[in-house]
Amino acid sequence: MIRIKKFAAMTLGTLVVSGVCAFGSMAAATGISAVDFGSYSSFAPSAAGTVPAADAMQTTDAMSATAAMQTEAAMPTADAVQTEASMPASGISTPGFSADDALDQLFRNSVIVGNSIGNGFALYTKKHTDDPVLKNFQSLTANGFYIEGAFEDISSTSRHPFYMGQQRYVWDAIQLMGAKHVFLSFGTTEVQYPSVLEDYQRLINQIKAVNPDVDITVISATYIYPGKYYGTMTSANVKKFNTAMEQICAANGWGFINVADLLADANGDLNPIYSSDEYIHQNDLAYDIWTNSLKEYGLRKLGLA
Repeated sequence: MIRIKKFAAMTLGTLVVSGVCAFGSMAAATGISAVDFGSYSSFAPSAAGTVPAADAMQTTDAMSATAAMQTEAAMPTADAVQTEASMPASGISTPGFSADDALDQLFRNSVIVGNSIGNGFALYTKKHTDDPVLKNFQSLTANGFYIEGAFEDISSTSRHPFYMGQQRYVWDAIQLMGAKHVFLSFGTTEVQYPSVLEDYQRLINQIKAVNPDVDITVISATYIYPGKYYGTMTSANVKKFNTAMEQICAANGWGFINVADLLADANGDLNPIYSSDEYIHQNDLAYDIWTNSLKEYGLRKLGLA
């Protein structure tokens, strides 16, 4: 069994993500109230499958020379032995197939869909095109983009992401780019909407209706810088949203990656060391953790973690 610890040591840098999402002020003008997540319970994902160890071979002093020779002849050569790391997700056995190769194949044709926080991750991927996971990501992100806004008419004032030179509905853009793996990053600002959970499901269902073969993974909403709450947009409400959304994903067969708790301080807010603007946006240190989480998620799907 190979060791995966190399993914934990990643180069740290600094990325300043600009453009604070304008949704907060717009939501405040509507007079919306906090989200009621009381009917949802926390869901714990099932443990990853384990691979049984090979049967141990025992040799005794009483074994004859002939029997020993027969045993040696029956053993496969080193080239024929396939470890867990050399088995891609498809089950194809290829000598020398590494964990990086497997992750590369697993994340082919991926796209990140989201707002300015997701846009920060999209910019980060462009700086790491040699990474086996990040090099596979395209992006459909825009500052100020939000879940309900995904259904608004496209206009000169709408915030739909651009693809091939023009604003498009994300489900149409996903189809045009031929994406197979859709990662969604929303929720931090949308917790101000009481219907956020239903809205999120509606968006995912629309993406699936146009792209039935894609798989869906929700990246958790991330917390807010200490003391920078805006109405009901609080870290506590973000945590309730994540707990409920994780349960919804499990019920629908969608993936869920919790990066929020890995970026939190002792009080449950966004740890200042991961902030780029003392609000909700994040720096390279945070996106290093996003990347590690994506790799761990992929390795579990491959049965390597």
